[in-house]
Amino acid sequence: MNFTYYESLSVRLAVDLINTLCPVTETDSLSTPEELKQFLVVSEKHVLDLVSESNGGLDGDAVIDVHRKTVQSWPVRSEDVEIVHSLRNSLRTVFELAREQKAQDMAELLNKQLRISGATPRISWHHRPYHLHFESEEDGCAHWLATTTAMGLAFVLIEFGTARFGICASASCQKVFIDTSKNKSKRYCSEVCAHRESVAAFRKRQRSKS
Repeated sequence: MNFTYYESLSVRLAVDLINTLCPVTETDSLSTPEELKQFLVVSEKHVLDLVSESNGGLDGDAVIDVHRKTVQSWPVRSEDVEIVHSLRNSLRTVFELAREQKAQDMAELLNKQLRISGATPRISWHHRPYHLHFESEEDGCAHWLATTTAMGLAFVLIEFGTARFGICASASCQKVFIDTSKNKSKRYCSEVCAHRESVAAFRKRQRSKS
């Protein structure tokens, strides 16, 4: 799967954002303004990874400079946390609908989220090549996250349909992921979960033999 810089960053942010709430234990790592602020700071790692993957296609210094002057400099309020929580619930629902292959429902939900966030396309050239952005730099972190993540998942739905949206098959995990495998057969969010479930299945088989 190939994404542009904007699409890749948006998709990774969407997955990370959804996974800040564990649906199994209901542990929330994004419950305060401080934790939301830290989430924005840590998102720079995705930016650095994408700059590296571009093999010189992006002006790395310009990308990081924009990220730090906008995303990391925004004040974060309690109201922002509430908005992001609502966003996170909607985005997880997109993955749950994908599991049922309800593409039209996914599209309607993403359209609703884009209307709420007021996404407006604009051409950006700050870190080459020319590309589209849909968020305003003036409207703060909640707006940026809502617009960016919803557009990222919209790109995946349009280009690849429902098959690339995954929810970890481990009952103790249930994290979401985007399946980038060639045959669209990924069942677990990570090798850790895959190994754990494989060991559990092996031990179950051994017990049944004894």
